[in-house]
Amino acid sequence: MELRLNSGNILNKKVHEVGIIALGSFLENHGTVLPIDTDAKIASYISLKISILTGAKFLGVVLPSTEYPYVRHGIHNKPEDVVDYLKFMLSWSKKLGISKILIINCHGGNVPISEYISDLENEYGLKIILKNITYIHAGTEELSLGSVIGITKEEKLKYHDFKKYPEIGMVGLKEAREKNKLIDRDAKIVEKYGVKIDKKLGEEILKRAIDECMECINSLINL
Repeated sequence: MELRLNSGNILNKKVHEVGIIALGSFLENHGTVLPIDTDAKIASYISLKISILTGAKFLGVVLPSTEYPYVRHGIHNKPEDVVDYLKFMLSWSKKLGISKILIINCHGGNVPISEYISDLENEYGLKIILKNITYIHAGTEELSLGSVIGITKEEKLKYHDFKKYPEIGMVGLKEAREKNKLIDRDAKIVEKYGVKIDKKLGEEILKRAIDECMECINSLINL
């Protein structure tokens, strides 16, 4: 049987060599407006959108996630758990004829997974791009993007107060702020300007994320 590789809405038949994996987090607090699996939902939304636009294969979402040990706002796993799950997905990807992978990560705690990418490439004979798309935790950007993709409960915004919910902007996560200058910088922004929902900003953020991921797909196709 010959597969019809040119059928459907695809960039070209070479896109069938490309797989897309969503990487986020399922169990962490995001104040009152966003759900605890915000990062997984955003990553999956963008990944599926890119798959639809290009024809690349959406392979699903990684279930475990990791986090810096000093960030305590949810339940996470060891980096090795994330890598083991990726190995399972990558081994099956090769059986689908995939030789190139775009991982779209929307959880800051997963960024250190980049240290494992080279070893995964060598082990499975794949080209892998890890694209990190992260924002201030439960801050204006994340709320605005969440509003655009439909995962916010906007009437709860009046309760979304970093004084009550320490994970908002990580303002109340003292250890995290002491040990990570970037987290402290972001927390100071939230302390100074607060948090709001701006749908125009959310649309701009989503468009930028999609454009950047489309560039990644094109670079993989042209390898």
